[in-house]
Amino acid sequence: MYGFVNLTERGTSSTSLSIQTVFNGINFDSVLSDDEGSFTTLTVSGRANLTNRINMFEVPGMDGLMESNEHSTGEREITVKYKISDKTNEGFRRRTTLLNSLLDGSKKELSFTDEDVVYYASLSVNELPEENSNSLIGTLTFLCSDPKKYGPEKPIFFAGDSAVINTSGSAESNPVFELEVLAPITFAMIQNQFDEYMMIGRPAPVESTPKEEYTLILADLMNTLTGWAAATTVTNGYIRGEIETDGGSFRPKSFGTAVAPEKWQGPGLVKSLPEEVQDFEMDCILRNNNVDWGTGMVEVYLLDALDRQVARIHMSDSFQGSDRIHGRVQLGYDEYQRFPINTAAPGNIKNWNNFYGLMKLQRRGNRWWFYFAKIVNGKRVYVQQQHYIPPVEGIFEDKIAKIQVVFRKWPNTEATRMNIYNLKVWRINSLKEDEIPIIADVGDKITFDHKNEEILINGEDAKSYKDFGASYFTLKKGENQMIVHPSNSFNVSGIYRESYK
Repeated sequence: MYGFVNLTERGTSSTSLSIQTVFNGINFDSVLSDDEGSFTTLTVSGRANLTNRINMFEVPGMDGLMESNEHSTGEREITVKYKISDKTNEGFRRRTTLLNSLLDGSKKELSFTDEDVVYYASLSVNELPEENSNSLIGTLTFLCSDPKKYGPEKPIFFAGDSAVINTSGSAESNPVFELEVLAPITFAMIQNQFDEYMMIGRPAPVESTPKEEYTLILADLMNTLTGWAAATTVTNGYIRGEIETDGGSFRPKSFGTAVAPEKWQGPGLVKSLPEEVQDFEMDCILRNNNVDWGTGMVEVYLLDALDRQVARIHMSDSFQGSDRIHGRVQLGYDEYQRFPINTAAPGNIKNWNNFYGLMKLQRRGNRWWFYFAKIVNGKRVYVQQQHYIPPVEGIFEDKIAKIQVVFRKWPNTEATRMNIYNLKVWRINSLKEDEIPIIADVGDKITFDHKNEEILINGEDAKSYKDFGASYFTLKKGENQMIVHPSNSFNVSGIYRESYK
């Protein structure tokens, strides 16, 4: 297989050709081409093909078949013929391995430089012939379960509560609407002239007063140490060192000298809440950059009035020489103390590396909710969450009175780069069955994503608020009239792509 190396034929850079392949934002002809070899897109087929699914059925006594007036479009298959080459056997193997790694993922954007449209595609097959040369012609076969192709992203502009969107594609388009909340609301609704609508929450009758389900009692931007005191206790380790603020986050300044016997150690600060709280939610935005560093643990403790641990949650890299971030929650302080969740990123354990994201604790009655999510480009990804009811009645139900932040590392290891950017604590209020809750407040962002069928409030899934009759409606060819309710409650924007068969 490796007996033939053609050093006289140099790979031709595809940048001189009229068509190049771009998958998941990566131009293969550029990234896979250098002075040692190249990837060259030769031909692309399947983009102009169209397959209709025609629904037919037999009718006794009738010639032929009865055809339905409606039909659907079948999936699309796109085949890319390419040439890949390298000066050496080893380089050829590296180049093909890199190609395969770039083809990972499902429903990623696929485009070609001769057309200003994208397809949403998954690789079906990458096929190369017998490898008897360092210059081979292969084929990439992509499956588009969504057969449509989409033009460039276009903005949607609202004038107050309304907008008119004119689309010229040959197929319906899926919009994404973003609503910035200007006043407390019990519902949010957007509809078109075809009586299609998307709505979350429910309007409040004029005779009722909407009730706040979540009351914000702490919102700390971590820009000052004022109001914080040195922590004196920590679970399974030592308080040592100092915390500083850079004006936008808390971070560890020092970790102190190693203490024997060795345990996790580092600095901590504690702050009293304005009130003791029974039912609550705590959100923490943090960073733990761990790749090529050592160990590090970012922790938030919820303490009772006697400084006893009600709960702690952390994101940590506990593995010297192996980059792996884990999330963990511990409840209690006595003989019932336990870890109900110890988790890693879904899919691939490395997906939480260099973590920037959110960890959340919530308690309603005796029901806990633990939540971890990485934030990438403003969107929560690689989410792990769990609901938990303790096995013994009455445990882990102490009121919380204080919040404590701690940065720790294992002694004599390099620390990961750790920050806490934001801490929020809400009191959760009990609502009667006939009381209408406020679902969003000033500054909140509601997303109606009709493309991915997602409803989000501040990046968090909010499908539980969806109205039964609401739908992820599409933009029709021609004029689409939009209006939002309640009036004067939102700054609205949006995006869409015109779609084509």
